[in-house]
This record gives sequence, C-alpha cells and structure tokens, in this order.
Amino acid sequence: MQDTILTAILMVTSLEIICLGGMAVEDSQCQRFEHPIVTSEELAPWLHVFRSESAVDFSQITFDPRQKELIVGARNYLFRLHSENLSLIQGVEWRCDETTIKACYSKGKSTEECQNYIRVLLIGGDRLFACGTNAFTPICTNRTLSNLEETHDQISGMARCPYSPQHNSTALLASTGELYAATVMDFPGRDPAIYRSLGILPPLRTAQYNSKWLNEPNFVSSYDIGNFIYFFFRENAVEHDCGKVVFSRAARVCKNDIGGRFLLEDTWTTFMKARLNCSHPGEIPFYYNELQSTFFLPELELVYGIFTTNVNSVAVSAVCVFNMTAIIQVFSGQFKYQENSRSAWLPYPNPNPNFQCGTMDQGLYLNLTERNLQDAQKFILMHEVIQPITPVPYFMEDNSRFSHVVVDVVQGKEMLFHIIYLATGKFFLYF
Repeated sequence: MQDTILTAILMVTSLEIICLGGMAVEDSQCQRFEHPIVTSEELAPWLHVFRSESAVDFSQITFDPRQKELIVGARNYLFRLHSENLSLIQGVEWRCDETTIKACYSKGKSTEECQNYIRVLLIGGDRLFACGTNAFTPICTNRTLSNLEETHDQISGMARCPYSPQHNSTALLASTGELYAATVMDFPGRDPAIYRSLGILPPLRTAQYNSKWLNEPNFVSSYDIGNFIYFFFRENAVEHDCGKVVFSRAARVCKNDIGGRFLLEDTWTTFMKARLNCSHPGEIPFYYNELQSTFFLPELELVYGIFTTNVNSVAVSAVCVFNMTAIIQVFSGQFKYQENSRSAWLPYPNPNPNFQCGTMDQGLYLNLTERNLQDAQKFILMHEVIQPITPVPYFMEDNSRFSHVVVDVVQGKEMLFHIIYLATGKFFLYF
C-alpha cells in the first residue's frame, strides 16, 4: 500500500476489547487475549479509497464536524473530502515559490526536502490554520474552511511548524485563540521549544539551549485539559547517568502563564515534566521507552499511548493506559533535582504541592515573587514516575512497531467496551 492512497481504515493490525471506567475490569470475560489480525485485503470490500496521482506523503488529517468533511494535508496539497466515502470536494495546490526552492538548494538540501510538507492543520471556527515546511522556510496561512483557495493571511511558520519534514511536532489552538506548538525553532533543528503565540497572551517558550528543560525531544501530541496544556513526547533522559537512554514524558504549562519579570522573561514559569512508565514488570522489568502516539478520551480522562523499543533494538510494541488523576498526582509530588553537573539527582520537596494556575491582576500574577521564579527555573522534572492504570500493558506485540492508536468506546449491554485500533507504518487512521 503506497502513501499516495488515503483509505478509510489503513493497516489495522490488531484489535483488543477491554473494559474500563469502573466496569468490572477484573472480569475474565471482559479481558480478551485473542487479537485477530486483519489484512488490508480482507478489509477491501469495506474500504473507501482516495487517490491523487500528484500527491504523496499524506501527513495530516483533521475533521470538520459541522460539514462532516475531512481536511487532509499532503506534500504540496490540501484536500477537502467527504467523510463518508472519501470523495473529493476540493483540492488546492500549495507549492513553494522558485526563490524559496533555490534558497533551499543553496543550503545543501535535496529536491525531496525542498517541498512544502503540511505539518499543522487546525480548525478554529470557520477558518483553517495550516502550516507547511515550505522548503525549510516554514509558513502558515489562515484559510476559509469551506473554500481552501481563499487565504486571509500568511504568517511566518517559525516556532509553529518544523523546518524539516523529518522533525516531529504537535500544535493546538486554544478556545481563546492562542496557538500552542511544540517544534524546533531553527533551521539546524538544535533549538526545540514549546511555544505559545497568537491570541491575547504574551508569547512564551521553554528555556533555550537548556537540556534540563528539553533534551533532543520528539514531540508526539498535545491536549487542552482544564487549566493546562499537556504535551506528550520522548527525549534523551538527562537524569540517566549511564549512557544514552530515551524516556517518554508528559509535560504541562498553565494556559494563563504570562512569563517572568527579569528572571524567566518570555519563558514559561509553570513548565513541568514527568516520566511515563510503560513496562512489563518482573525482577528485571522490560521497558517500552519510546512513545509513538497517544489518544485522549476526555469523557473518561484516559490517555492511551503506544510505546516501542529503540529502532536499534528488537522490534516490540505495547499499549499502556494512563489516568489523568495519576498524572495530576505526580505533578503535585516531589521534584527530581540536580544541584550541579557532578551531583546526583535527588528528590526535592515541592514548594507548592497543591499547585494551581495563578490568577492575573492587571497583567501580573499576584504570587510572581522572585523566589517563585527561582523555583520555576530550577524545578522542572518530577521525581515520581507516572504509572499506567494496570501494571502489565494492555497489549504487547513482538516483531511490530505500531505508529498510531485510536480508541472507540462502545456501550455494551452491561458495560463499556473500549475498542483499540492500532496501525503500523507511516499511515494515518480514520475510523
């Protein structure tokens, strides 16, 4: 199956039925350990297929619930499709201009790299906010959702969209208009950041060139939950002293954070991160360290995650499920702190264990003291690890690397059933 095809269900490799949300999860009838494999050939009679001869790298997809349409981003193209049968409504070409392409070549990039790869598609009201790599000169546009040809404005994509099509990123639009993006800020890809722009609140970012904040991260997903924006990613673990190890993280910032004064100016004062654990327990636990995809069920406050081993290791995958209550609890606990580069990482009491997002008075936090800012600069990593709701992953598969997860909740006769769809390869899922 080529990436020039978008289908209604792509590479569904396994399905598991589990029961959560207080629905007698210990019931043996609830847990099914048979995981049927479904090939694309077997699904063919029920699949709808969209093809475009000139489009490759279908990289982003979002749903317009009002019109029941899909908005799809491919290399150099945007498409509007009917959600029921994937028939084409509108296709818009969005290529780089010749000057930008020549500048990309002059920087040593290839023809494949010097294209416009769509990496951000966000719906806000009747507008579509779309960003592309634009031959390593990222740009963003606001378009009319019902007519993608109609462009209202064009702004720089720096800090909103990656430069390279190889870099992972995530972005969301808050209801108040702010754009929260996690991406790289520069051409070489050495300055990753979680960045807020647009809207009425001041732009903020994570500290620059500080590995204790972000250490070569691969961003996976982001969610607007309560007073916080949560980010999920994997990164090189600074707290691991014996060689290079990747850990998966959950991080959060307050939506009404306005940055510091003199100290942490234009920088988050509420940024915290914690490790996510997905492992098979035992005397020597087997860790699935690298988060690949998440799916959030807001009605049950559950986060499903796909975790894999490193690409240089044996190929195995697992699905772990986390409760938002457990995540919040870890963020209320102790910090893990290192006094200097030669010191051990040790637990440190949380100076504000019942953390709440601050209140603003005439543009300033009432509790934005120098001590608070010093603490915010030092205490980033939580000491405790976020544990899944069950000690054993819900699903494990050898010789596979899953890339995407989607979960559907179905009401049974006596309980809720969670249907987990898993996919492999660089394909997007639609159910």
